[in-house]
Amino acid sequence: MSGAPATRQRPATRAEHPYEPIARVLRDGPAPLLTPVAGLSERERLHLAFAIPPFGIGSGGHNTIFQLVARLERMGHTCSLWMHDPWGAREKEWPAVLRRKVVEHFAPVKAPLIKEFEHFYGADVVVATGWQTVYPALLLEGCSARAYLINDHEPEFHPMSVEQLWAEASYSQGLYGIAGTPWLRDLYVERYGGRAGNFDYGVDHATYRPREAARRADTVVFYGRESTPRRAVALGILALHELHRRRPDVRIVIFGNLEPPDAPFPYEHVGIANGEELAWLYSEGTVGLCLSLTNYSTVPLEMLACGLPCVDLDRPSTRSVYRDGGAVELVPLAPAALAAAVVHLLDDRAEWERRSRAGLEFVAPRTWERAAEQVEAELRRALALCE
Repeated sequence: MSGAPATRQRPATRAEHPYEPIARVLRDGPAPLLTPVAGLSERERLHLAFAIPPFGIGSGGHNTIFQLVARLERMGHTCSLWMHDPWGAREKEWPAVLRRKVVEHFAPVKAPLIKEFEHFYGADVVVATGWQTVYPALLLEGCSARAYLINDHEPEFHPMSVEQLWAEASYSQGLYGIAGTPWLRDLYVERYGGRAGNFDYGVDHATYRPREAARRADTVVFYGRESTPRRAVALGILALHELHRRRPDVRIVIFGNLEPPDAPFPYEHVGIANGEELAWLYSEGTVGLCLSLTNYSTVPLEMLACGLPCVDLDRPSTRSVYRDGGAVELVPLAPAALAAAVVHLLDDRAEWERRSRAGLEFVAPRTWERAAEQVEAELRRALALCE
């Protein structure tokens, strides 16, 4: 005779669920902003609080955040970093250790780094920098405005799930958007009904510049960050296999991931290298290959700054930045087409020279100082909309 299954009483295992801030926003709404102060947006110095996800060395999105913070500080603003880590990815690391990693591996920020928001002390603008940080940012009191630094279309990071839907919902919470490309800005405005501006990613030209290296004629440098699915590493491996079949003499160098990817061809693996090392690699390489399925990577900009022509995918984000026939060769999402584009740059010296010159010209005005000035203007606009 069957019956109900046996049950076992279980105690609570944590004080609250990691997604509790989302439930609180959906239930109670955001905390009120401070009473508007006329002229606040025009004050010379502002305090900017950045809510950041946990990070690892090599994270391009975090590099953008920290480069901007360092330049905003040089412009006279004070900044603070607030790490939201609901799943405990960096639970065992002290805030001082994390801050040292920021300074040593990303940018020399002065901002303190604080875990979570228990001791949040207010800001002129609180800036969310990832979908998970939007919800706790909405609950913070003592803020005059809220903004959203958007480095990618994060719903596409997830399969159908509550995470995908909450990532989408984060774009409809009324934060002023500051997007990394015109494509992202238009998505935020047209699909999600937000208000937004955009800025141009910068390049550290002191690091990424042509070095005194002998430029090889046989070397393809591939950004194979397999831990980031939107970098389409499987597609890149297929394209490089096709390249190897056509040109088995070509030297292939893969970087960007600690673990080397499986590949049906021989290659040299670099792992995660620092900027100085990459600048030398880009200065001796012949063609760069970096694939972007969602928002574009800053890696091609750094390759171009070293005189290395680059191949990327023809996607809405890359098209919104590079346009047709410009600094970067944009190619359909097909291994054979990618291989053919690389072969063309290997074999056609005139085209290689044209692309190399176009790349250097394209990135010359793109500095992190200019990016910070653009972001500052958008932060002031966010404040002005609340006055």
